[in-house]
Amino acid sequence: MFFLPSVNIGIDSYKDAVLDTTYSNLPILHLSGTPYENGFQHGRIMKARIIELVGLWKNDIERNYHLPADEFIKIFLDSTDYIPAIKKWTPDLFEEIRGISAGSGIDFNTIFAFQLLDEIWTNARLINLPHHCTSVGINNYKKDGSSNYIAQNIDITPFYHGYQILLDISDKDSNSRKFVTTFVGYIGANGLNKNIGITANTLSDLRSSLNGLPVCCIARGVLEKASFDEAVNFIKNIKHASGQNYIIGSRHDIISLECASDLVTEYWPDSTKKYTFHANTPLTNTSYHPAYIDYLKALHGSVPEFISFSDKRLESMKSNILNNKTIGLETIKNVLSTKPICNSNTFVSTIIKFNNDYNELRISPGSPDSIEYLVFTINK
Repeated sequence: MFFLPSVNIGIDSYKDAVLDTTYSNLPILHLSGTPYENGFQHGRIMKARIIELVGLWKNDIERNYHLPADEFIKIFLDSTDYIPAIKKWTPDLFEEIRGISAGSGIDFNTIFAFQLLDEIWTNARLINLPHHCTSVGINNYKKDGSSNYIAQNIDITPFYHGYQILLDISDKDSNSRKFVTTFVGYIGANGLNKNIGITANTLSDLRSSLNGLPVCCIARGVLEKASFDEAVNFIKNIKHASGQNYIIGSRHDIISLECASDLVTEYWPDSTKKYTFHANTPLTNTSYHPAYIDYLKALHGSVPEFISFSDKRLESMKSNILNNKTIGLETIKNVLSTKPICNSNTFVSTIIKFNNDYNELRISPGSPDSIEYLVFTINK
């Protein structure tokens, strides 16, 4: 069940869609139509906000690539071929993207490119921008039978901040339901359904593909799966468009997968497999992006036999997790509120808790050191 205050304010409704603005910093869009209808209502109801954000995104493209945004979009889409993979692996999401375009009145190519954040960062090799995330998975069930968690801070360019939205998507025929954390006009960054949840961290140093499945479709594709094993098999069998780390969790299991276009590996800090964490550097996967290999050659004269990765967010996560004997909600909240894991680029913080009878999503729509988490639940 979805718990909201009994006060009913700010409701905007269309066929199979309701926008709830009870929380001023996190609108909730309830959708229950076909994939195309859901996208259309997303686009139609949030049209003004989507147009604003797409405008900011285009301005950012022009600043960074020194090209008119429409020209950049055309060049990028002409140079890549993601649609066949989307139609093969997640055809409903292609329809949802088409619906967002139609509902918002923004041409399809622009809305489609707007979904390809990681693919643009990776393949256009735009560096030194704050597209970072830090995530953690805790398997308490394996240790003592208590609740499992996966959690994440999503750090993205500040112009996205203020455009957070939670999608609450139900399918009347299958009785399925999912919560999707995202920003307006984008099909999804992370989330959960009745059985599983997912987080995602960019690993741009890993090999990418110009015709694989984009990150947004992978995150949402996982949430179409009914079980942990189905989700893991999906991640392992698709061709990835961008290097990425995914942490998948359920009531009984967690796993951390580092994904290049041609190799998927697991990452565990130790042999217990009771916890894992990640930032934006590959820790086990050695299928590196050619641009990263060129960078290493220029830096060292050749590719080092052993490549060691670390960063301050990863070290902070490791220190906080390893120094706690019991890792529950308060520990995770404290970790995600600690600098540099929490920083000026933190767009949203999410904590997913898996219980026997329900799953719980906590969202801080901003920096969790200053913005309280809102709590939502899905009954099993």
